[in-house]
Order: sequence, then C-alpha cells, then structure tokens
Amino acid sequence: MNFISQGESNTSIYRPFTLLTFALEYAVFGEFEASHGHAINVILYFIALGVVGLFLQELAKLKSIPTWVPLMALAIYALHPIHTEVVASVKSRDTLLATTFAFSAILIWLRSREKISVPVWTLILALFFLSLISKEESLPLLALVGLVSWFFLKRNVWESVQSVLPFLIPTALYLGLRALFLDSVDESYSSQINSVLFAAEGGERLATNLYFYLLYLKLLVFPHPLSWDYSFSQLTIQSFSNPFVWLSLGVFVFLGYVAFKGFKSRNLISFGILFYLTSFSIFANLTTSLTIGANIGERFLFIPSLAFSFLVAWGMYQFANLKWKKNPALYAFLIICPVLVAFTWKTLDRSKVWEDNMSLTASGIKTAPNSWRAHMMHAEELRLKGKELEKTSPDSARPYFEKSVVHYDRSFEILGPNPPVSQYYNTLAESLIGIGDSVRAKKVLKLSTQKAPRFHYAWFKLAILEFVEGNYGEAKNLYLQSLKAENPEYFATYKNLAQCYLKLNQNREAIANFEKALEYQKDEEINKILAYLYTEEGMTERAEALVGGDSTFNVQETAFLLRLQSGNEAFERRDYSEAAAKYQEVESQIHDFGGLEKYPFFYEAFGKSLLETGDTLGAKAKFLKAFQANPNNAMVLTNLGVIAYFKEKKYTDAERYFRQAITNNPEDPFTARMNLGTVLLIQRKEKDAVQVLEDALNYGSSKALLSNLYLVHKSLGNTEKMNHYLQLLRQ
Repeated sequence: MNFISQGESNTSIYRPFTLLTFALEYAVFGEFEASHGHAINVILYFIALGVVGLFLQELAKLKSIPTWVPLMALAIYALHPIHTEVVASVKSRDTLLATTFAFSAILIWLRSREKISVPVWTLILALFFLSLISKEESLPLLALVGLVSWFFLKRNVWESVQSVLPFLIPTALYLGLRALFLDSVDESYSSQINSVLFAAEGGERLATNLYFYLLYLKLLVFPHPLSWDYSFSQLTIQSFSNPFVWLSLGVFVFLGYVAFKGFKSRNLISFGILFYLTSFSIFANLTTSLTIGANIGERFLFIPSLAFSFLVAWGMYQFANLKWKKNPALYAFLIICPVLVAFTWKTLDRSKVWEDNMSLTASGIKTAPNSWRAHMMHAEELRLKGKELEKTSPDSARPYFEKSVVHYDRSFEILGPNPPVSQYYNTLAESLIGIGDSVRAKKVLKLSTQKAPRFHYAWFKLAILEFVEGNYGEAKNLYLQSLKAENPEYFATYKNLAQCYLKLNQNREAIANFEKALEYQKDEEINKILAYLYTEEGMTERAEALVGGDSTFNVQETAFLLRLQSGNEAFERRDYSEAAAKYQEVESQIHDFGGLEKYPFFYEAFGKSLLETGDTLGAKAKFLKAFQANPNNAMVLTNLGVIAYFKEKKYTDAERYFRQAITNNPEDPFTARMNLGTVLLIQRKEKDAVQVLEDALNYGSSKALLSNLYLVHKSLGNTEKMNHYLQLLRQ
C-alpha cells in the first residue's frame, strides 16, 4: 500500500477520492489487510454491475429491445475474465469507483433527460466529478453522453454536443485541480522498461500501437493467457514487417468504416464500435505526451469491454432474429452459454493466482517469461520470504534466496548492460549474502555504487562486508562515503563507523562517532563501550557521568567483551590465528564474567582455532574443557575423535567419541557415521562397520562410502552385496 504514502513529488496521478477511501479503511481497521480490500472490491464490483445493468436496460427501452439483450450483455461483461485484475487487485479500487460514479451520473441523466432540475443536475455533476477524482479514465465517457444522445435519444449533432456541455463543468474543475496540485512531469518514468513506446519513433510507434490494439481485441475475444504484466521484453517494438500489424490496421480500418457507415443511420453496431474506441482512447497512446507507463494492462479494458459485451449481445440478437424468429432469446442463450461457462471457469482459475504476491508474481513468470518486471518482482517476493524465514530458520531461507538470485539474474539479462533500475542491484546483493556468496555480493554492490552513487544502501552494505572480513580501514572509508549519500541511516552508520575506528585502535575517533550515533538514538551498548573508552583515555569524569549509578557496569568486563567479540569475528571469517590469539587474551577472565554458562561455546571455538593452526595438544586441552562443561556436544565429541584418530592413533578412544557424537544429533550425520565406520574398519571390526556405513546411506552418499562398502562386503564374502555396491560405483 506504499502508494498512499507521501513522497517528495506528485507527478503521476490525481485520485484523491480513492486515496480517501483507503485512509478511511485504515482509520476503521488499522493496518491494511488484504481481506478488507478484497471484500470492498467485490462489493464495489457488484454495485458497478448493478449500475451498468440499469444503464443497459435504459438503452434497451429507448430502442424497444427485449430485456434479454441487455441481460446477455451484462452477463458477458460480469463474467469476462479480463476483469479479474480490477476486482482482485486491491489497488484497482480506483477503476471500480470511477466506473460506478460515472455510470451512475449518466444513468440519472438518461432517466431525467426530459426535464432535469437544478438539484438533479447538481447530483449528476457531483457524481461525475467523484468519478474523475477516483480515476481519470472516466474522461472519455463524455463522448458516451454524446453517443447516447445521437444513437438512442435521436438528437441531432448540435443537440448531442449540448448534452455533453454540462459535464464539462466537473471536467474543467478536475483538470484545473489536477494542474494545480500535480508537479511537473517526472521523466524518470519515461523508459522503455515501462512502455516500449518511449523508445519507438515514427513508423515504429504506429506499428507498435497497432500491434497492441490487436492484442487488446484478442484478450476480449480469447482471454488467455492473462498476465498481471506485459513489460519489456515480453512485448517489444514492432515494425510494418510484422503481418499482425497489417492485420490490425485492416481490422481497425474496417471498424472505422462500419462505424462511419452506420453513424448517420444510427446503427447500434456503429454505436458499439464508437463506444469502444472512445472509452479506450485514454489508453491508446495517441501522442507522445499521452503515452501511458505500461505496454498493455488488462485493467484498461474494464470500461471498453462493456462496449464489446454490448456488441456481442446485439450481434446475437440480430442473428437470432434472423434464424429463429419464434424464440430468439432461447437460441441466443444456448449459443452464448458455452462462452459464459468458459469465461466463468477462466475467471475462477485466474482469481487463484491473486491469493498473495508470491503466487501472483510466480504466475507472471509463466505468462510473461520474457518480462523483466515479472522476474524482478518474483525475485523480490522470494527475497522477502527469505528474509522473513532467516530470522528463525536460516536453512529454510536459503532456497528462497537461491531462487531469487536466479530471477534477479534473468531480469538483468533481459534489461541489458545498462538497466535503469540499478536499485535492484542492492536487493540482488542481499539475496547473494543470504546464500553466503559474499564475493559476488561485493561485486554487485560495487556495481551499484557506480550506477547509482546516491543510494546509501550499497555503500553501507559494502562496508559491513569489508568489516566482517577484517578490512577495517576499507570499511571505514565506505561508511564515510555512505554518509554522503541520500537519506543515510545515521545511527547505524555512525555506530558501525565507530566500531571501525575501535578496531583500528583510534579511540578518539571511535568516541566521536559513538557520540554522534547517540544523537540519533539511545543505546545502552554504546554507553558501556563509551564509558570504557573514556576510562581508557583518562576521561574518568565523563565515564562516571555516562553510567551514573549503574552498578552492573564494569570497565574490565566491557574490555573483555570487546576482545571476545574480536575473537568471534576472526573465527567467523576463518582467521584462526587471530581468533586463537584473542581467545588466549580473555581465557583467564572467562570465569570472572559468567563462565561457560554464559559463553558455552568458548572452548569449542578456542579448540577449533588451535586445531586449525596446528596446535593439536592445545586444541585437545580446550576441547576437553568444553567436554567437561557439556559431554553431549556433538561438535566437541567429533573433534576429540578426529584428534584421537588422526593425531594420536588411539582408535578405541576415537571410536568412543564418534559413537557419542552420533547419539547426540550431529549437525552432519553423514560425516559422523563415515568417521565411525572408518575407525571401525581400521580396527578390523568389519561387521560393525557395515552396519554403520549402510546407515550412513540414509543421510547421503559418496564414492568413498560405496568403495568401503564394496571392499568390506568382499572381505566378508558377501557376493551379492559386493556386486550391488560395485554397480553403484560404476554409475
């Protein structure tokens, strides 16, 4: 619902009444929920159908047309799948409101045509004004008033024009307010990624328009497939070498001829064609200045499809009267019934994809596989789902990030080397970080800083990645650069910048930036670090003033935590020498500030760091301390088993540790069983080894495992099993 929020400029739309309804919905229900919006849209749709049905009935009366004809037109209109987007998309309340108000105004005008009082005129014009400030697509309905006057009221041309004149009052008011409140046009939206017509010139523009017009007609006649998006390059610039362009030209020349031919005789086929053309005109991209920001939109056919429905019903009436004079209604409905059933099925089926953003964007990948926007929006939904899952289950989040990267890449592939939506490089980088590909994430973020240096996010995220890798000087420079971007996150940036200075042992600069961060947000962690730094720099009075009577604050504990944090950061980036050194510094203090109850993984990380640096004895000592604290830690047991097996050749001890690791749900159950199976084999315990190794197959497989099983069954004389694993090895 972000279109409700205020921005720095308003250049695209003026629909205050629609926004008012959303504001009222928010005031009544609080935070937006899809169910409320959908319920309102369904209600509005049925109200609109009621008004449109009465309008069609009124037209039928004027021509003495049987009631079943407007009823058939209404049925076709109501069930047409092209309307799924308008009803299912909460945002399209604007179209529903505009249609309801506009046709209500025209209906009242039509019913009161003989003598309209001032109060009734006031109501008519007020309703039409409400329609315009709901959505501007009501503007072409001025022509509908004139067409009704000519074709149904049988007024002459001047009288028909006079019928329209009162409706110009709310129109002029609307256009005046629009000019007053909207800012000058923002050219940033005028890109071919929104409408390829922005990149078309001369004959190409005309050819592309004709191609689009034909696609609109096709969607009315055969509404499949339907898509929420038809962006570049699902639809591309056309030329007159395309036969469909010539077909479209022929179709519209023919329609124009039929409309012109029947105008003087007031033929209703002419009315239907002119109704379609005029109501569609606002979306027809007739001039460069009137080019809309979309190639095709199913929502744009909401009112024009009424003209289509009228033409089909009128055609069925003419045909049925010609073929079956006795009971034309029955035969006409028998003919149209399969179409209505098909429309109903398609509408229900299409509605399913609007269940949520994920299903909607996923459908776009199928119906518009070459659209940059379809892939980009689906990637966004996958990324957001990943971010949500990441909070509680990183493993569950990873597949969503992986899929999002695929669709981001496809979208950028479609856009080409210089995409005008470089902000999505940042979200691609976020997904790459989600799958642990920080190398590519950095490349993408650097590209983002080149394409859009004003965006804060790329600089900020790059700085975080450099910090995590221990490149504190580079991280500092990037944070400083991010402060020069638009709308930086001041608190987080100054806090992180201060951490860089702290790592670089530039305490004075760290103090200055921590203080700056506190200007934007209070933070107890910063207070403690500042108090420590003040103490280190001899500013004892400032330290005491900061912590006051906080008896929980301890300078030594803060120093301990900072060193422990440095060790953990080094461990995370696999700088095990640095990690071991930092852990060594704080080991003597670990029991002073909470011990292993507060830091249960300290000795596990310490031991791992020492093991990776080649200090096997030191590592074993730390792992044994971790084992004493928690004898059920599978990771500690595994490492003790590895040391006993590979370093000390104590196979009995290794077997014991590996067995205990398996019983304590190891993170990698396959490797745990492989370890135990291997140590059993080296002790010549083949029968035990077979059970363990075959159990490992429940968690994974490898050439080494299959080879071991082949050899052990061979030594045991089990030919059937031996051949089985030999066959698997050869696959």
